[in-house]
Amino acid sequence: MNHRASLLLLGIALAAFLADGSLHAQILTSQYDNARTGANLKETILTPQNVNSKQFGKIFTLPVDGDIYAQPLYVPNVEIPGQGKHNVLFVATEHDTIYAFDAEGSSPKPLWRVSFIDEAKSILTVHARDVHCPFIQPEIGVTSTPVIDLPAGTLYVLARTRKRDASGEWHYEQKLHALAINTGAEKFGGPVAIRAKARGRSFLLIKSDLDFDPLLENQRAALLLVNGKVVITWASSCDVGPYYGWIIAYDAHTLAQAGIVNLSPDAAASGRATQAPPRTPTATCILFPETENSLPPLAATIMATAL
Repeated sequence: MNHRASLLLLGIALAAFLADGSLHAQILTSQYDNARTGANLKETILTPQNVNSKQFGKIFTLPVDGDIYAQPLYVPNVEIPGQGKHNVLFVATEHDTIYAFDAEGSSPKPLWRVSFIDEAKSILTVHARDVHCPFIQPEIGVTSTPVIDLPAGTLYVLARTRKRDASGEWHYEQKLHALAINTGAEKFGGPVAIRAKARGRSFLLIKSDLDFDPLLENQRAALLLVNGKVVITWASSCDVGPYYGWIIAYDAHTLAQAGIVNLSPDAAASGRATQAPPRTPTATCILFPETENSLPPLAATIMATAL
């Protein structure tokens, strides 16, 4: 979902409010579940007969502060302190903001709102010119779809920022945030900055440590929650390198780093660029990541990563 406007409007389908006027489904992750098929097999209301121009369409709009690339998520019956129970729509923007809206449109004002930028401290979103790629403009903040751990009441989201130091130089960071779905408060001592090293070869074939680059690594694929781990993958912005196909897992309850895989330490590229994360067979919980732009003759081999 990508809208180019500073005031972005969300349309909600009228047909979703049939029967008693409340929503019973839940959307906790991109494309409904970890299979990433995009199929909602629990849908029982919408049919070819009732999806028509007379009773299916936009019923209200909600203003936000930036473009939306992430899929909105939805949780019913969330107890919001001081505001009672609400069906909640969670929206992430490229202006590094997370919104929690009443999903029935009772008010355009969010139930809560969290921003990851702080202009007073020179912490801003990443400008499109910094990554030398025009695909996401004018700013880069939260691009990928967050994921929700419903039993823990936690929303996990990856945010990108830049900060200017005293000398005027910009420093870039990517951070994993764990937010309480009822208040937006940070949990588990978060956020945590993304840091990683892998042993590999430079373009001169010299063996050395490769550091995760928070500017060049583009976190596009939706976050994945599996076996108590939050799994995050990266690729490039317009193939501007050097970039690598990093896969990094974090403990969902402590945010401690739980595993690192670099898919192409001797070749660069090989990014995880597709909308969905690596497919996750429920029985085995093994990720089989396909990669893009592997560089011969040092192309990365296909890997299976156990969680």
